[in-house]
Amino acid sequence: MSPLDLVIFLAGLVLLVIGAEGLVRGATRLGILAGLSPLVIGLTIVSFATTAPEASVSIVAAADGRGGLAVGNVLGSNIFNILVVAGAAATIIVIPVSNITIRKDLPVLIAASTLVYLFAIDKTVVEWEGVVLLVALVGFITFSVLQSRRTARATRESRITRTRQAALTEMGAGLGLAGLGAALLILGSRLFVDSASDIASTLGVSELIIGLTIVSAGTSAPELTTAIVAALRGQTDLAIGNAVGASIINVLGVIGGAALVSGGGLEVPTDAIKFDFPIAVTVGIVVLTIAIIGKRAARRDGIFMIGFYAVYLSALIAISINSDLLNPFSIVALAVVLPVSSLAAVYVVYRAIRRPGPARLEVPFVDR
Repeated sequence: MSPLDLVIFLAGLVLLVIGAEGLVRGATRLGILAGLSPLVIGLTIVSFATTAPEASVSIVAAADGRGGLAVGNVLGSNIFNILVVAGAAATIIVIPVSNITIRKDLPVLIAASTLVYLFAIDKTVVEWEGVVLLVALVGFITFSVLQSRRTARATRESRITRTRQAALTEMGAGLGLAGLGAALLILGSRLFVDSASDIASTLGVSELIIGLTIVSAGTSAPELTTAIVAALRGQTDLAIGNAVGASIINVLGVIGGAALVSGGGLEVPTDAIKFDFPIAVTVGIVVLTIAIIGKRAARRDGIFMIGFYAVYLSALIAISINSDLLNPFSIVALAVVLPVSSLAAVYVVYRAIRRPGPARLEVPFVDR
């Protein structure tokens, strides 16, 4: 690995982070001008903007025929988001988990991850499957916005009236920031993808491994930064809500978009089908179980989630060193980890429903 490859890789990462920040700020201004509540802005605009690095990197990689890098980036980012981003926030402050996250967002994430897993079993996500994923994302966002608007009338009714000139000025600033951010994302993703592929070739590891580790951690920097800052400021709902929302957009929108631009379908590596997809589904189930049990994510839960990621990362490193370990790890993931976590989740849901008195799932928490 040459020093130039590392410099280009870091430069691409910096451009991705700066571009995402500009896109978030500009898009948020436009959302406010459009009369959207902070709730709706966080659910849609912020989540879309923080997933922009993953989207730009994976779509560019898919268009270049680098399916391993595209898929690895999405799966690695989702696993990183749920375990490390939410886990890090939980180690800083106890995070109450809203009813909407438990009853809608986490189940949707699990269902979406499972659907993509089923599409990928034949080693290709074809164009019509990409369309299905994008339509599902539009349906989820539409439902979420309508639901959020019904619970945010008071916020909308207290909007500040602006003069036409001030509104036009703010709109121009928002469009400028969003446009500059998008341009930096495109440039950064190109540098990031090319340098990551060169690094993978130099190190002798697959693009899938690079996508699952270095690239996914880098493109998840906006989510990690958002979660930590939100936790430090006490904005607990945003800390976990953005991580889950971004993961849903990743698996539906980014995989769907990558499949459409790939030209003939997005190729999915066998290693991802055997090991990484089952882990991605398991992660959602485990976090849902934690949320239902305590209705919050405390420090010990955060430590557990980060530890889970450390074990997963160790398995990836072991597989990259000795590919013969893939099948044993795959058997453990498919025959033990995924079924056990699923059964545990079913049992927890059953106990919550059967418990006398007010249903556990109905305990009022602040909803997004």
